[in-house]
This record gives sequence, C-alpha cells and structure tokens, in this order.
Amino acid sequence: MTKAEQRKQTLAARRALCAEERDAYNAAICARLRELPALRKARTILSYRALPDEADLAAMEAELGARFVYPRCLGAGKMEARFPTGPLRAGPFGIEEPDPACSVLIAPEEIDAVLVPCLGFDAAGRRLGHGAGYYDRYLLRCPQAIRVCAAFEVQRLERVVTEPHDLRMNYIVTEKACYVL
Repeated sequence: MTKAEQRKQTLAARRALCAEERDAYNAAICARLRELPALRKARTILSYRALPDEADLAAMEAELGARFVYPRCLGAGKMEARFPTGPLRAGPFGIEEPDPACSVLIAPEEIDAVLVPCLGFDAAGRRLGHGAGYYDRYLLRCPQAIRVCAAFEVQRLERVVTEPHDLRMNYIVTEKACYVL
C-alpha cells in the first residue's frame, strides 16, 4: 500500500466514527494523556487545534498545568510555535492558530513535549501525516521534546510507509492504549 492509499484508508476510518464514538474516544485519549508522566512534568507543550474528525485534546489542557502553545503555519512546510494572548483565527488549512498580532513566539528549545496529530500510525511509532512535512521539520528543531501522537485506534495500520525524513514518535496514545516506544 502506498502512503496515498494509507492516507485515504485511515481518513475514511476516522471520518466513519459517529459523534458519540468520537466524544467517548476523545475523553479516553485525554484521560490517558493526563496520566502520562512525561506530559505531567512538561512545562511547555506544543499542542494542536483539532479538525472536526481528529482526536480533540482541548479537554485536558487546563488539567495539566502546563503552558500550551500552538502551531502557526508559515507555508512551504514551515511552522512556528506561539502562545496565544488573544483569540485564535483560521489558518491556511482552516485550522485554528494563533494570530501573530496577539500571541508570543516560542523558541523550539522551550518546548518539552509536542502533541502531534496524524492520519495513521503503527505500533512501532511510525506516524502518517498529511504529507506536507510541517511537524517533521519542526520536530527537528526541538529534539529535546518528547513526541506524542494522539489518534483513534481505527487509524492504526500494520506498518506505516515511511521515508528517511519521517520521525518516529515516543508515544502513541489512543482510546484503547498507550504505545510506549
């Protein structure tokens, strides 16, 4: 199976979840994330704002006591991390992101953990992203940060097709399990 075929398969599986399943799975994922020792001790966490069918982590943010920062896409596969001091706005992909006029730029070395969205994953820590490389490029800039992928179990693949630049995750957290890698 190619990456494109894997993306199509896992996106369809994610979108097939009904609202009640997604809500229950989001709650279970957030509960597992709250118990992850590496996140409990993190002071600055780069998270993401979920698309309607993605694992939504917003419910656990207030409970961890960390500073949550969010990506802002700059184009050409580049992003930066920002701490919002005002409302978020829709970015180039329709995902909420910090407005540079009311947010603070965060240096990659300040980030202790990165919560990474995905289209698919496997038990060996390989992650299938959307294909633009935003997270893989950014993660190279903060190698001290733990990498935690949040996903639904229906997005699990036997083996994700990878390329040399694809980074493995340290943890993958689903509603059913926490894969420690």
